[in-house]
Amino acid sequence: MNQSIRKANNFDIIRIIFAWLVIVSHSYVLLGNKGCDPLCEWTHHYINLSYFGVKGFITISGFLIFKSLERSPNVVDYLWKRVLRIYPGLIVVLLLSIGMAYLIYQPKQTYFKFEKEATSYILNNLTLYHNQWRIHGVFDKNFNTAINGSLWTMGFEFFFYLVLLLLFPFRQFKWLVISILTITIIGLLYGNVFHIDDLKHINFKLRVDFIAELGFFFLIGSFWAVLDWKNIPYRTFLALLALISSIVIIYFKLNPIWLGFSWPYLVLYIGQGSSRLADWIHRTIEDPSYGIYLYAFPVQQFIIYCFQPSVMVLLWTSSIVSFILGIASWKLIEKKTLRFKNLFVFGTQ
Repeated sequence: MNQSIRKANNFDIIRIIFAWLVIVSHSYVLLGNKGCDPLCEWTHHYINLSYFGVKGFITISGFLIFKSLERSPNVVDYLWKRVLRIYPGLIVVLLLSIGMAYLIYQPKQTYFKFEKEATSYILNNLTLYHNQWRIHGVFDKNFNTAINGSLWTMGFEFFFYLVLLLLFPFRQFKWLVISILTITIIGLLYGNVFHIDDLKHINFKLRVDFIAELGFFFLIGSFWAVLDWKNIPYRTFLALLALISSIVIIYFKLNPIWLGFSWPYLVLYIGQGSSRLADWIHRTIEDPSYGIYLYAFPVQQFIIYCFQPSVMVLLWTSSIVSFILGIASWKLIEKKTLRFKNLFVFGTQ
């Protein structure tokens, strides 16, 4: 995305907000006190803030990744940019997590076992599809023993990148792409509404019910990317309608999957807007949301392990530390590696 486009939209802001919503929800869940975030309490455990954070992330991803697919001159370039966006930050957070784990590892006399599990922790999580959540002797006394539970979304994210790649040969045929996406979205909706329990029992590397749920939001984001946003009539009216629909769905506790027709539109409507805050964020902290998301869970686990804090103390201390690490991850790792994003730009569209 070029400089002028990024300055003109709010995507950086709302991605930071979405990462923070996940931190809020985890601040309640990881303490194991049977509490949940304010939205969860208000809706009597129907839905929580992290639901909107994760679904917002995946919607924006579907939107922006399809735009990237349209611009990519070849398949290798498309895949290289996806790898470059995910792996550098992920590799560093895994290595730092192992360093943290080493410091607090309990059975001091069995470091050989630690080294074996630490190696498998890194290698398994780098596959994206075979997550290893814990190392025995690390966070054993925490309510949740995972080192980084947020990594579960990485495999789904990359899987959707590969699914979208199937549209590469047809990306110049707008109405064909719209037709394919529409049929697929309807199929995913049908699966979510009528067969979600059956999908849970399908044997696959990734949970198929999550593929159906997250894929629904991802492809709706891609669907809106195919359309020329500026030529969509009554955008503000549609945003108001989407807001009302979301409130009605939540109030009457309908199947949350129906939010896929309202929440993504609201996210993209706000994201496509512009603001002074968006311009300031782009000029200063830029795009730390991925790093914030990656670091927040292990940071929260470490704080819980060391201090057994209250919910509010955990929320604000982990937010501050995660934001600092997210900004550092972007400026020192992610941004620098993106200098190589055009390594495989050859051929013509």
